Amino acid sequence: MSFRLLAAALAVCLIPLTSLSQDKKPDDKKPADPKAVEEENPFKNVKVDDYVKYRVKASVGPVTIDGIATQTVTSKTDKEAIVKVTSNVGGMETPAQEIKQDLTKPYDPTKAGVGALPAGTDATVEKLKEGKEKIKIGDKEYDTTWTTYKVKAKSGGMEIEADVKVWTAKDVIMGMVKMDASLEISKMKMELKLELAESGNKKP
Repeated sequence: MSFRLLAAALAVCLIPLTSLSQDKKPDDKKPADPKAVEEENPFKNVKVDDYVKYRVKASVGPVTIDGIATQTVTSKTDKEAIVKVTSNVGGMETPAQEIKQDLTKPYDPTKAGVGALPAGTDATVEKLKEGKEKIKIGDKEYDTTWTTYKVKAKSGGMEIEADVKVWTAKDVIMGMVKMDASLEISKMKMELKLELAESGNKKP
C-alpha cells in the first residue's frame, strides 16, 4: 500500500468532516440563525488545544494496516476555528493539514471544501441517508446520528470514489465517533475505518 494512495484515501474520507460550510441556498442572502449555527456546527464550542484521536484500519485486499489519525484545534475566534489534521498509519506520516471551519454558518458536510486535499483538487459530496443509532466503543455508549455520503474527487491524476458512513454525537469533541468508508482509487479498492480512541485538551 503506497503512501500516496493512503494519504489520498484519508483526505477524501475526511472531506465530509472538514468541509467548509456554506449557506444551503446560495441565493439566500439572509444571515444564518445564531441558534442554528450553535446547534449544527460541532466546532462552535471547541477550545484551543482540544484534540480527538481515532484508531485507523486500512485494508487493500488481504493487506491490513493500523494507525492513528488526530485532529487538534490550533486557533479559535468567534468566527473561525482552525483544525490541524495529522495521521500515522503503518509507520507512514501524512503531511499535516490545517482546515478552517467557518463558525458563522451552520456546518454543512454536503458542501465539499478541498482544504484537506492538494491544490487543484476537484471534489463533490452527496448526502444520501441519515438515522439514529446507539453505539458502544470500549466501555462507553454514544447516542449518535449516522449519515451516509457519496464522495467523488480527482486529485494528483487519480480518480477517487468513496461511500462514507459517519457517526456523530453532540458530546464528542468535533463531533465524530466513528467512520467507515469503501473507496475505489484509480480502480483499486480499499476499506478504511476510523473509531474514536481518545479526546481531551492538551493544556495541563
